[in-house]
Amino acid sequence: MPIEDKRENESNESYDPENENYKILEKRIVRKCDIYVLPILAATYLLGIVDLSNIGNAIVAGFDYNYLKTTPFLFTLAMSAHFIGYIIFEIPSNWVTRILGFNVWMPIIMVCWAAMSMCQAACKTATQLGIVRFLLGTFEAGYPPSIVGYVGLFYSKKEVTLRYSIFMALITIGGAFSGFASYFIVQISGTSLAGFQWLFIIENIPTILLALIIALVLSRGPGNARFLTPEEREFAVERLKSEGGPNQVDRSIAKAQIKLVFTDFLTYTQMTLFLVSSIPFYALNIYLPTLVYQLGFNDIQAQIMTIPPLLVSTIFMIINSWISDKYQVRSWNILTGYLLSIIGLIGMIATQANVPSLYNLRYFFTILLACGAYSVLPIIFSWCTCNIVGQYKRSTLIAVTLTFDQIGGIIGILIFPATDAPSFLMGNTVCLVAMLFASIITIGLKIYFELINKKRDLAILADHNYKLSDSDLKNSKKIREIAMKLVEKEPMYDEVLCDRHPNWRYMT
Repeated sequence: MPIEDKRENESNESYDPENENYKILEKRIVRKCDIYVLPILAATYLLGIVDLSNIGNAIVAGFDYNYLKTTPFLFTLAMSAHFIGYIIFEIPSNWVTRILGFNVWMPIIMVCWAAMSMCQAACKTATQLGIVRFLLGTFEAGYPPSIVGYVGLFYSKKEVTLRYSIFMALITIGGAFSGFASYFIVQISGTSLAGFQWLFIIENIPTILLALIIALVLSRGPGNARFLTPEEREFAVERLKSEGGPNQVDRSIAKAQIKLVFTDFLTYTQMTLFLVSSIPFYALNIYLPTLVYQLGFNDIQAQIMTIPPLLVSTIFMIINSWISDKYQVRSWNILTGYLLSIIGLIGMIATQANVPSLYNLRYFFTILLACGAYSVLPIIFSWCTCNIVGQYKRSTLIAVTLTFDQIGGIIGILIFPATDAPSFLMGNTVCLVAMLFASIITIGLKIYFELINKKRDLAILADHNYKLSDSDLKNSKKIREIAMKLVEKEPMYDEVLCDRHPNWRYMT
């Protein structure tokens, strides 16, 4: 055999998922990514959440509408102004990331948002707070889709749910960390600044230091990652090409993919699912200290008592996501989270908030709500992104859906005004309706994906003149196995059609 043909055969074998060398190399690359990339991305996500949401701890410590000499509504409006910045700049900032590279753009916006978060300590009016929060959201807008997109450059769809759950877990851990740090920081006295002012300043210093680390350590993608060998870099790129990974795409194909995002009804369905699912998520992210404070704790104790709900929900989130990845199932795990949220919200609505004997029960319902609200988002995100191929379509969809996620955040903040304390009946009711609606959407998507998958499987069998018995026609699993076997040597999608390719399968 000629040397060139022999090398080509060896190369083809190395990219065969059933090949033992493929599995060894894949495992080594994933382990390296978990060591060198994931911790930095996780820390970035954690600090972004802390810098944005530490205002919730500051509120309990005295940074409220009385301090700014305004009304509860105007204070809430000013506090939620960061969502406007997110909505306007999330998609443009994500495109800038694609142009400049994650390792260039992310450090720039990190320093900018840390500076804006620090400026909250100087706010004396609701107008000043609104302007600062808007700029904070403007600079932070690019980091969620950019981090998610960067993860997609290194990990396959069978690996991403657990990684996404780590980021979501960091939101809960960030809340716990912020609560723990706030417990000590807000007690700083003997200076010209109040404790909550020191909170804004001190908790943003690590963000600036991490920005420097990202600029020095991370690369544009796996193709030039410093921690991979030349062989590993090539393999890291090639193994994800079948999933619309980081391959080279010309501008005409990129334009076609972006157009598909806005002409696909799944985009709008997924945006709606993100919007309604994020309502209780963002409400808890900001108001959990306030909800705990209503249960008879003082402002200092409330900082600490936010930690148990966050830790329990983090553990549940990781377990739920691990199960989802292990069995490659999404919808049932999402529905499990919704069920916990629904039970928690019904319990909070049904129990009286001003009866001390019910405080422990309401605290338990708060934990259930947190478990459900926090655990569904990483799986939803994985479900949506894994069902979209084509790197430009996927990156655009990520930015679009996260933009609508911020709209849900606005709703989540506005439905818990201080005047509704301690029961917050309106907020709990809206969250309950949102969870019920999200459950219906999830069930509908599951049924739709199953129908489309079976239709495409039957079309493949027909194209290959494969005959099935009447009993086999009722066995969707067997039909799937036969269809996948028939097209295992054929393209599963192409860059123009993306997920509309007849051989593409949706994950349910």
